Amino acid sequence: MKQVCFGVDIGGTTVKLGLVSQEGDLLDKREFPTFRDVDATFDDIASHMRHVMESLSDCFCVGAGVGVPGPVVDQSLVPVCVNLGWENINVAQELSRRANVPVRVANDANLAALGECWQGAGMGCRNLVLLTIGTGVGGGIICDGRIIAGATGGGGEVGHMTVPYHSDWQCACGRKGCLEVTSSATGIIRAAKAFSPFKEMEKVTAKDVYDAAAAGDENALAVIKEAAEALGYAAVTISCIANPEVILLGGGVSAAGSALLAPVEAAFKAASFGPCANVRFALAQLGNNAGIYGGAALFFSES
Repeated sequence: MKQVCFGVDIGGTTVKLGLVSQEGDLLDKREFPTFRDVDATFDDIASHMRHVMESLSDCFCVGAGVGVPGPVVDQSLVPVCVNLGWENINVAQELSRRANVPVRVANDANLAALGECWQGAGMGCRNLVLLTIGTGVGGGIICDGRIIAGATGGGGEVGHMTVPYHSDWQCACGRKGCLEVTSSATGIIRAAKAFSPFKEMEKVTAKDVYDAAAAGDENALAVIKEAAEALGYAAVTISCIANPEVILLGGGVSAAGSALLAPVEAAFKAASFGPCANVRFALAQLGNNAGIYGGAALFFSES
């Protein structure tokens, strides 16, 4: 029988669930709302899992890998998850007893990094870093094929590294000078709104700033250059610790493509430490499916 695994990405608004084969084929995918009630959430996920398996007679499910937007301890316990209103939830236990399969759990950004390492832009690599640039800045670090989660699940939280940019700007975490306040879409918009034409606009997006930069607007160019330099600075620091083969850029802002990638790589190359300088930069490939693949990789990509 064909071995398959569920990848489950639990977000604040929706759950993305997919069934992936051991060979990396996405056999089924569905998306449905996330309930605020914990029991209702896991009841619904288990129900969808059963419906998927009922339609496949020649497959054996080895388990489910679950991603959540918060820290995870021992691949099971979520101490706190603000976006979901969870506190001290044993996700593995809750889903396993409903779905009757083994369950492993990881932070969603870490799981996306593992997915990219297994079936995405980092395929074939054992050491990888993913930087996700969206409303905030997230990240995942893969070392020798495994997620670096740390003692309390805080490993890979690169958005909260302190960088020498906007040291007076407060981050949502309560600290000041985090990478997130400069390089996220939120930070790019905040910096741009100090200048025309953005300060006159009722609503500004990061895409507006990148479009203006592409058209030659000097203020927009300065804003995205600063955001890229901060990411490059962070990448230099991370590389001295994790020594990755590849650094991937993902998240909503990565839609800017080479306009984001090229200056980040240039900033990295200008300041990198010699033994850690031979790093490939690329855009993430799996998009919203990264967490699904990462969930399956918790079972299928073990060394």
